[in-house]
Amino acid sequence: MAGSSRLGRRIGLCAALLTAGLLAGTAGPAAAQAQPTPAARVAPKAASQKTFVREALASSGVRLESALKAEAAKPLKPAAQARAEGEARMEADDAKGALAPLAASVAVDPADARNWLAFARAADALGNDEQRGGDYAARYRLRERALAAAYQAYLRAKAAPDEAEALAFLAEAYGNQSEWRPALEAYRASLALADDAEVRQAYEEVRAEHGFRILDYKVDSDAAAPRVCFQFSETLAPKTDFAPFVAVSGAANAAVTAEGQQVCVEGLKHSQRYAFVLREGLPSSVGETLLKSVDYEVYVRDRAPQVRFTGRNYVLPRTGQAGVPLVSVNAGKLDVEVLRIGDRGLLPALRSEEFLSQLNGSTARTIADQKGVQVWKGSLETAKAEPNQEVVTAFPVLEAVGKLEPGLYIMMARPSGSGSPTDEGEGGYEQQATQWFVVSDLGLTAFKGRDGVHVLARSLASAEAVAGAEIRLVARNNEVLATRRTDAAGHAAFDPGLARGEGGIAPGLVVAQLGDDYGFLDLAQTAFDLTDRGVKGRPAPGAVDAYVVFPSAGSTAPARRCSSRPSCGTRRARRSRGSR
Repeated sequence: MAGSSRLGRRIGLCAALLTAGLLAGTAGPAAAQAQPTPAARVAPKAASQKTFVREALASSGVRLESALKAEAAKPLKPAAQARAEGEARMEADDAKGALAPLAASVAVDPADARNWLAFARAADALGNDEQRGGDYAARYRLRERALAAAYQAYLRAKAAPDEAEALAFLAEAYGNQSEWRPALEAYRASLALADDAEVRQAYEEVRAEHGFRILDYKVDSDAAAPRVCFQFSETLAPKTDFAPFVAVSGAANAAVTAEGQQVCVEGLKHSQRYAFVLREGLPSSVGETLLKSVDYEVYVRDRAPQVRFTGRNYVLPRTGQAGVPLVSVNAGKLDVEVLRIGDRGLLPALRSEEFLSQLNGSTARTIADQKGVQVWKGSLETAKAEPNQEVVTAFPVLEAVGKLEPGLYIMMARPSGSGSPTDEGEGGYEQQATQWFVVSDLGLTAFKGRDGVHVLARSLASAEAVAGAEIRLVARNNEVLATRRTDAAGHAAFDPGLARGEGGIAPGLVVAQLGDDYGFLDLAQTAFDLTDRGVKGRPAPGAVDAYVVFPSAGSTAPARRCSSRPSCGTRRARRSRGSR
């Protein structure tokens, strides 16, 4: 009976529900309208397309959102309540106390741009407060968060005025970090959305002080053709003729060139005074122009006394040259010193970073005191020349030094009156004109292969073979491996075993001497590669390179010569056996 009672109640409930459904289905329009309906959902307004795009700030904003959600203290208050609490603390000049509730408002509702902007203001204020913002690392982190939050406020804003407000604060935050170029860009983007008077005033102030402007100018008066260059704060507009923006008084043939961040005026003369006007509107590559014209009066002085050598060649011929050429400007007399590094110190000198470089006084003094010896010191009268014009004077090495001992020579020159680079206590670190050289008639060529090291010696003056010259093969560790003399063809050969040395005993230098003539060749230098000029030659042979003659059987034709390469020699041999 109990089961029948429960079954009856279920049937009655089903019937009641069915009846209610039928009644609802047959109700008229009035009844349908009387039924309660859920509140209609209002679709959020689509955000406008963002024109100020900064991918780095966008990525930082994503990471900041995750961090704020993780740092928010539970339980969380409603976003509006938390933001109101934080803004009240900001009004009371308590940025440190405002930071936590404003961070919580972002964590609760990150879609609201107001939450991001309020948090950005608090983070920026605390990050620039040295007393309450913590140590440098903590303040730097807050300033970076302020930038990311301000940009997120711009991205989440739904209306142009809100976007403009966020960008204006982003510019302010950049300015607080002295990042003026991003600040100017943010200000311009804000004004493009809403031209606010206060924002424009702030932009104009930053633009005048930190925008595109002339930083300085430089007079290149020591060059043979002097010029004046004006340095700008930003890169100049590419593919632009800047001549209309530069006026020059006093130069008839002045030429205006631009590259990078500078505009240069060429075609000037020494000992002349010029007036320049850089006109308003000169364009840059950042969308800004020169705000106002700028006037300059510039005097191009005479070239400072100077001296240099003509090149890096360090093998000077014994004949056909009057001496080592020096090129000087406005220097009537030169102080010259000649140092020598002995034969046994040659290899370390060649391997040093100093070799063939311009030395300073301190390095030259070290060489004179520890690695070599001073062989000559004196002055040289230069040839007469017009002011500011270069003149070449030959220094007579053989006449000044006398007999040249074996080794490497170093000549240093400077205008008289500027001190001696090897005087005690006057070495200094300013580079001096330096020429490394050996005076020799021995021209050396070396070949290294399976059959050893071959050295050929010829006269640089006549190109004839030099016979009887002593050739020394020196290892990397400065040990003499072997000594040979050149034959009538100027050839000296060293055993294959010497060429196969490794490490410290590997061949490193060839030294040649004939009487008082001396020369050397560094084997560590890059060898000449002529393969790109069609001079490949044939593959290097093995130990034997034989030529075999196979006469053709039954033929009166002259014998043919064939190299012993397998393909050719085997083919010829087979023909000979088959004809028997």
